[in-house]
Amino acid sequence: MDAHHHLWSAARVERGDYHWMPTDGPLRGDHLPEHLAPALEATGVGGTIVVQAAPTVDETRFLLELAHTTDFVLGVTGWVALDQPEDAELLAELAADEYLRAVRPMIHDLPDPNWVAHPQVHANLERLHELGLRFEALTHTEHLPALDAALAAVPELPAVINHLSKPAYRPDADDQWRQWMRRLAERPNTWCKFSGMLTEVGPGWSPAQFQPYADFLFETFGADRVMFGSDWPVSSQLLAYTDVVALTDQLVTEAGPAAVDAFWAHTAERFYGVRAPAAATLARSDQPLSS
Repeated sequence: MDAHHHLWSAARVERGDYHWMPTDGPLRGDHLPEHLAPALEATGVGGTIVVQAAPTVDETRFLLELAHTTDFVLGVTGWVALDQPEDAELLAELAADEYLRAVRPMIHDLPDPNWVAHPQVHANLERLHELGLRFEALTHTEHLPALDAALAAVPELPAVINHLSKPAYRPDADDQWRQWMRRLAERPNTWCKFSGMLTEVGPGWSPAQFQPYADFLFETFGADRVMFGSDWPVSSQLLAYTDVVALTDQLVTEAGPAAVDAFWAHTAERFYGVRAPAAATLARSDQPLSS
């Protein structure tokens, strides 16, 4: 199961929905279910969670429409601002769609690093839990103290940190990241996605850079709270989908067979409350990947 990918159309790109996207390059075309489906089949991925890539309710509705017509999409992580009282009503409206499983504000794009700990956000996090939804945290290290405070206030809310909270992937620069990730891992309802590594490092990456971070996640969160995300199509700037799967498989193998089985499917199923179809055997490469 792929717990983190995106979908968008070139028309939505051209009208300016995705503020973070480069002004040219391959990301600006159509990236729709029919473009992802062959890679899923090739790698044995039987189900996915599609995640918002624009901070708009229109993006959420667009993804929900796609989910209703796409066999492999099992759930949607949408966007709601969460910092206004009226967001509680909007959450209830969107939650009526069975495909909405989580909400993700794009925290690391907001000017206030303490935004997630504000009282109104806290109230809407409570509402998320009441509605049976989950919270996704898109953060950098600087946002982790406020995230920890917010989750302490709503300890029953299932939350997942996206992309390992985007560390520097340099051990000498990630002391604070390790400290706060350990603290967050002590919260039993806090999970983490092993995803988004490639674009944080860029060209010149090597598996050796990522191996300590894979080991750290399994050590701190445990196999039952770490899940796979491809970050497609963003990751395709550096590796094809099949190679992202092969690289990830290489990095997590040392965790052991039971942990690997949980990582590839069962953890995400439990977190999102979905069930992936019986998948084909995971396509594995006998050749180690390098940049």
